[in-house]
Amino acid sequence: MERNKIKIVQSYWSKGYNNMPNFGWAHRAAHFMGWALSCLQLRAYYDEVELITDEIGCELLIKKLKLPYTSVKVTLDTLNLPSYVWTAGKFEAYKAQDRPFIHVDGDIFIWNKFPSRIENAGLISQNIERNYPFNIDLLKEMTDLNFIFPLPIHQEEDMIEANMGIAGGHNLEFIQEYCNTAETFLESNFEKLSSLSKGEEGINTIMEQYLFYRLAEAKDIPIEYLIDEFPYTKMCFLTMFHLLPSPVGYIHCLGANKRTDISCDRVARLLRYLHPDKYDLIIKSLKNNIL
Repeated sequence: MERNKIKIVQSYWSKGYNNMPNFGWAHRAAHFMGWALSCLQLRAYYDEVELITDEIGCELLIKKLKLPYTSVKVTLDTLNLPSYVWTAGKFEAYKAQDRPFIHVDGDIFIWNKFPSRIENAGLISQNIERNYPFNIDLLKEMTDLNFIFPLPIHQEEDMIEANMGIAGGHNLEFIQEYCNTAETFLESNFEKLSSLSKGEEGINTIMEQYLFYRLAEAKDIPIEYLIDEFPYTKMCFLTMFHLLPSPVGYIHCLGANKRTDISCDRVARLLRYLHPDKYDLIIKSLKNNIL
């Protein structure tokens, strides 16, 4: 197997899971199995997979689950933000990078290395999201509440965002500017978040996905997308476990897909088949109340 030298990064900010029953999954065990499967599949294709986390995350992923990350940085305990800003750990991970990287969410599972066009791109994202109704309404509400935006808002046009299931690239200067822009946006509007009708956590997709796309667009910097654009109504196609291993080489069990019994079952079955020792460790740890 040809192995690639680009750095893969995952981040785990435990505080960001505090408001999510079962850590966002339908079943608590699926959270542990999902992280295990994600890490192990990344390590199957990449020599360097770094974890950026806090003490709780280190205790879980390294000491209890014994996942084979090649380096671990326990730096996220210094984050002084509410748990609803769940993207905070990701931004810290982006800022910490000093060479080209691909950040991969913990609910993503790969069966191939990423294409060379992704590994060599200046900026990367999973796919374009266009006119997602929830975010259109959210952006309008923010403008009505006089949120301060770092870029002009053109609501008469399509609302385009970049899904950040994977993110990163070679353009570290832009990534640092993007992180600073997002943090300034959060700080400038922090006192207004409680006025959002659907909750403060709405800030996350705007500061992470919308600002990434808009800032790159403003600077005329191209983004390389892993997946061709497709409607938000077909995002479930990213969880087609039943087609593995071919023609599917990439699964992103995003959002509500984690809250289905079938997704949890398929993650468990895949972990048991591909990495039986890790599956057994998790089952034993659950029975013994270690997890």
